[in-house]
This record gives sequence, C-alpha cells and structure tokens, in this order.
Amino acid sequence: MRQADSGLFHMDKAIKKIDKGEPVVAFTRREWLVSLGSAMVLSGFRGPLGQAHQDPHAAGAPLPPGLYRPSFDHLAHALASEDPFLPIPRGSETEYLRPRSGPFIPQAIAQEEFPVVRRLVEIILGEDLKNSSEKPAYGASASIYDEIAEWIDLVVASAPTIRILARSLPADQRALTVAYFGSEEPMQNLETFESERVCHEGLAWLREESQQRFAKSFLDSDPNGQVELVRAISDVREDKSAIHAGTRLFDFLKAESIRGFYTSRLGLKELDYKGNSFYGKPPGCGLTPRSKATASKLE
Repeated sequence: MRQADSGLFHMDKAIKKIDKGEPVVAFTRREWLVSLGSAMVLSGFRGPLGQAHQDPHAAGAPLPPGLYRPSFDHLAHALASEDPFLPIPRGSETEYLRPRSGPFIPQAIAQEEFPVVRRLVEIILGEDLKNSSEKPAYGASASIYDEIAEWIDLVVASAPTIRILARSLPADQRALTVAYFGSEEPMQNLETFESERVCHEGLAWLREESQQRFAKSFLDSDPNGQVELVRAISDVREDKSAIHAGTRLFDFLKAESIRGFYTSRLGLKELDYKGNSFYGKPPGCGLTPRSKATASKLE
C-alpha cells in the first residue's frame, strides 16, 4: 500500500546529483503522463506486461527529482495479491517491503521514545482497534498501532530529504505544484516543515508535563491520566489559542495517524475501498445520500 514511498531510492539518487552539481534533465510532463498511461496493460487488455510499449526517448531520459517510473511488474503483483509481502522480481529497483526478522528499529525517533509515540497513536486512533480481527502476517508489524507508529518514524526520517528535493524543484515545476494545490501553503510546508523538530520538542514537553502532573513518566502514568493529558493538547482543549510544543506534536501525530491508518489494509477495508480493480461501471461508494434536514442538523 505505502510501498510507493520506496520512491525514496530514486529521490536519494537525485539528491546525490544535486549535491555534486550535476544537471538533472527535465522529463516533460507529456512523456511522464504517456509513461504512466502504459499502466493500462495491468487490466489485461493489451497482452502480457512484458509487451507494454515504452517510448525509447522516455525510457532513456531521467525524471525530475522525486519522480520515478512505475514498475509494471511491481504494480501487477500489488494489484493481484492480498498478501502484505510480494515476491521481488530480479533486478527490480523498487524497494519492496520485506518481512522483518527482528524487532523494529526506528530511524528517526529515539528508541526510548518510540513506545511513547506508539501509545499516542493508540489514544488518537482509539483503543477499539485492539479488537480487530486482522491478524498480522509473519514478519509484519504486531498491530495496526505498531504499523502506524512505524509509518510516522518513516515520515520523520524522510523529512530532511523531502525538504531538499522540494527546495530544488525548477521554477516551472514548482509553479505547476502550486497551481495543482491551489496555493503556496502546501508547497511552503514541503520546503520548511521540520517534523523531526516537532517530535523532539513535543516529546520533551510531554515528559516534563507528565512529571509535573503525575510525578511519573508518560508511559508509567495511569491510562486515564494519559488520555486526559492528550486531551489537553488535542482539538478539544479548552484554550484553542494556546499553541506550544505539545499541541504541535498532537497536530502532527493526528494528521499522520489518520493518513497512515486510511492507507493501511485495515483502513482501506473500513472505507470499503474500491480501487485496484477493474469495473464495468462505477461501483459507487455504498453510502446512502443524506437528506438536507439531516445534514443541517449535523452541521
């Protein structure tokens, strides 16, 4: 699902070129879309994947930093399989998700702070997910909470690379990105947001606040006390004008917990996700339209 994030392999290669002062030849938008369009073969209309047409010029031209061509072998396996781990084609440049043989080792969040992030994710998503019938596969994360906490660690670890690439975009590609988002704010966020600093300062705030309130560390505190402390920095806090390291940590963790959950297998099942399949007609979302009266009451 989130194996697309393995494009970081190609991002790193682009960064090395930028660091060495080497030119990165722009790949035209038309060539990029044509390359993506050949993914139509995945639905089986044009014969075996190996016969997919590739523009010789497009195949030889490097992509802009942060973009990479889809691996049709990878996409075919991903669309056809329900398993969390997919067989890796020989010579593939895609960094496939692999089963772990040992405990998870965070890349960006300190080892002793990772369980705190994991507990915060549990509080944010709700503890009812503990009763999920979704059983982890061998080598996968132990629970959905662990999976989302690991996702957050990946986001934090990737942040410096993303900032470098965002700041390195040519002017025309940056303008295209701004036009796509509709404002400068999302692009500026990519260029400047330091999630690693937000986590470092926010977790330090949580340690101090927990000692002041309970004379204990956050994890050693009573579960009800933990929830109350999180509520004090959440969207339902009494003074919403109060912005500090704790509230910034909550905002970041909430956003990434939601993003991580609803791109996980469990989250997509909850949404009754209809993608990655071919339909003769639009399948619809399965939701009953609300009446105006009902909508106005909820709003």
